[in-house]
Parts: sequence; structure tokens; C-alpha cells
Amino acid sequence: MPTPLRYTSAQVLDTSRQVYLLDCGEGTQVRMQNFQVRMHAIRQIFITHLHGDHFFGLPGLLTSWALAGRQKPVDIFSPPGLEEIIDTTFRLASSHELPFPLNFHVFDPDQRVVIFEDDTFIVSTLPLLHRVPTAGFLFEEKPRPKNIIADQIAAYQIPFEDIPGIKAGADWQAPDGKTIPNEALTLPPEPLKKFAYCTDTAYSESLASWIQGVDVLYHEATFLEQEWARAAETGHSTVRQAAAIALAAGAKKLIIGHYSSRYRDLWAFLAEGREIFPRLELGYDGMQVHF
Repeated sequence: MPTPLRYTSAQVLDTSRQVYLLDCGEGTQVRMQNFQVRMHAIRQIFITHLHGDHFFGLPGLLTSWALAGRQKPVDIFSPPGLEEIIDTTFRLASSHELPFPLNFHVFDPDQRVVIFEDDTFIVSTLPLLHRVPTAGFLFEEKPRPKNIIADQIAAYQIPFEDIPGIKAGADWQAPDGKTIPNEALTLPPEPLKKFAYCTDTAYSESLASWIQGVDVLYHEATFLEQEWARAAETGHSTVRQAAAIALAAGAKKLIIGHYSSRYRDLWAFLAEGREIFPRLELGYDGMQVHF
């Protein structure tokens, strides 16, 4: 349930080139305005499952885009059933004519599959353990070209048209026939980044093997450890279970969230989780994580 300080599930992954929305709970568009998210730049929306706290904000967001005259298409990735929900909502509300293409892409949440790919990322599903079919998402950055050393371009007077090949890994042959090795001309690209979004789910050992070496893991932590039985019953995780997944996955950072509304003070989550995984941080509305 939402609280005055904690809204329902929604996260934005902003790569500066692309903006992706993950889940769209009630109040998402208001929160994006509160925190100055580039919401009109969103082209893809990924929905984990069809519990309302993860998609009830979607009809309102789509309607606001329509009122703003949006023309760019929107792609929505979800388990089966969401298209029917949205179509029925708009039909009964007499507002089903959107000025932009709305494309639904249905995936099987019980399978690990690639559901989306662009110039920046490959997005795969992560089967989760919940009361309804649910999948998390793994965003893996695509390999980037090497960085050419600017001083070497000038030193060897390398023509512009030869630069793409060098950045792709080729050696360069000078006009006098001398071969300049690629290592002398380039620097390696930054390490590729990985982000995993895992909510809602009970403890799943398989998950750790699928997200090995992830830079940032967002994992739900609905309950403290004393409520482990309730967590298992409802298909959720305790904070210690989330920390155990991060440890087994070799994650660089763990962000937790999806706290039960019964908890007002979250410091106990931090204490319990850091006993297992010290690089744990409490997720909160408006939080920005740079990696």
C-alpha cells in the first residue's frame, strides 16, 4: 500500500540516450514530475506482473501523454493480460483513441528470454517466485567501441574515415607501409554495466546465478526477518534474503525497497541487511543511483 512518503512501485533507468520505465504503480506520473524525470522521453515500459501496485498508474500516464499531444510510439512489455486491461479501461472511459501508437509485447514470465534490444541495452526476463506470474528484468549494456587517443590521431595524421575501424579493434597502416598496432592508438572502453530489477519475489537461489556481477541490484525486501513465514506465504522476501541474493550474485551494490506499509522506521532493514551484505542501501522515493 502507498504511504504519504512511499508511493507504489516504479523506477526509471536513464542512460542519457534512452529512458526506460520499470513498473508504473499508482501516482507514477506525479512522482516523475516531482523529481524532474524526463517522462516524455520514455519509449519503453516494462511491467513485472499484474498486481495493481505495479501498473495502476499506467492508464493515467498514457492519458496524460495523449493530452500533451504525444506522437512517439510507446512499447509496453508485460505478462499476458495487460493489453486487455488497458483496452477495457479506455473503452469504458470513452478515451480509447490515443494519438500515438501503443504496442504491447507479451512475454512468458516463467522463461528467461530476451524481450528487447536497442543500441544500448539487451533486456532479459528473470523468472521470479510470486503469487501470480512475475518476472524481473536484467539490463545488460552492449559492447562499446574502444576509445581512440586524440593525440595519436594528430601524431599519425590518421584520416577520419579510418577511425571507425580502429575503434572496432583494427590496426592502422600508415602511408609509408608501417603498421601501427591498435593498442598504441586506443584505450579500452569503460566496463559494461548491468542492472537487475527484481520485485516481487520470494527467495530464489536461481536468481543469483542469472545476475552474476551485476553493478546494481534492486531487490524487494518487504519484511524484516522475524516475518519470514509471512514473506513465504505472500511470495515476498525478507531483507536478509535480499542481502543473501546480492552476496551470492557478487553484486556491487544492493538497493532494497517494496517495504510493507506496517514499517514506519526502516533503519532495522539497514541493520539486518548489512550484516550479510555491507553494500546495501535503503531505497526511497526520489533516490538517484549513479553507476
